[in-house]
Amino acid sequence: MIAITKRLLLLSPLLIAAKRVFAQNADAPTKPGPSPEALAIVANKAISNYFIPSYETLRDATARLVAAMQESCKNPTAAPDPAVRAAFEAVLEAWARVDFLRFGPMAEKARLERFSFLPDPHGTGARQLRQILAKPDPALLEPGAIARKSAAVQGMPAFEALVFGASDDAETAAYRCQLALRIAENLNLIASEAVTEWTRPGGWRELMLQPGGANIVYRDATEPLVEILKAVVTGLQQMRDQRLLPALGASIDKAKPNRGAFVKSGLSLAYLNASIDAIEELVEQSDVFSLTPNDAATLLAATEAGSGEFRKAIDIGKPWNEAFADPAAYDSLRHAFDVLKTLEDIFNFRFAEAAGISPGFNALDGD
Repeated sequence: MIAITKRLLLLSPLLIAAKRVFAQNADAPTKPGPSPEALAIVANKAISNYFIPSYETLRDATARLVAAMQESCKNPTAAPDPAVRAAFEAVLEAWARVDFLRFGPMAEKARLERFSFLPDPHGTGARQLRQILAKPDPALLEPGAIARKSAAVQGMPAFEALVFGASDDAETAAYRCQLALRIAENLNLIASEAVTEWTRPGGWRELMLQPGGANIVYRDATEPLVEILKAVVTGLQQMRDQRLLPALGASIDKAKPNRGAFVKSGLSLAYLNASIDAIEELVEQSDVFSLTPNDAATLLAATEAGSGEFRKAIDIGKPWNEAFADPAAYDSLRHAFDVLKTLEDIFNFRFAEAAGISPGFNALDGD
């Protein structure tokens, strides 16, 4: 798996661009980049202050979701009880902290897709879930059975559809609840595996902190920093192109609000808020702008201002679906979309240039 991850990493357009720029400018005067020691400090802060604590939060939140579902399934009802809703929202917020980290344990064994099969433009998860519910199979309720099914029915979207999707079918209520419980257990297993793979001897913490030598994933001190920067850009692109754009469409009359993320639970806007909070926290906790001491204050202020503007733009004062019937609310969400591009440019260009890393990053390098 590490070899596979290495190949994916080395094919990353972001890393290729960086290496190409370094090669092109090998004989030309260039701005000195950060020292290996400075890069190591940022990597350590990102891992210790953000990556590992975030996965631990996700593990703990999914454990609470399992407990809430176990209690709820004693008396299953069509509408989720408040404890389940609260537990699911906590998982969603925790997931927003890591769903843009497309490396490490979540990039192995399809954990990312199994935890949350999004985007799903063809409705694969909904179609497969309907097939499962049309002919309930008790064998699927056996521990671990759901993990052998398609990724589209293993994770959060499937759980959301089962628990928050409208259904008054009393005959299948118990089955739906038990199936949702098994999915919650699967989420907890995946999150627990991620924590283990980050923290075990020889795991991802060590890989990022000990680049070079026999390390086939990170060959020098620059590559972990590229990983962190790529994660930030990926998160911004993900919000823009996968969470907002499919719903916004080309105009209000072509909008498709149901193509947003986590619409059934009514948490689309909460998810976006949690996502921008996560990216801002990663930037702050990693102290990545310390690599640009002369520009750190300006870059941090621009990041905080952009994040604040994004939050203001999605604070539309009404539910997600209603926003797409209100021109003012729709325009505000469209503005939020534009703000994300401004934030992305801070990391793709302004920070990269100031740090002397690579001016070759572009808007598509994050994913």
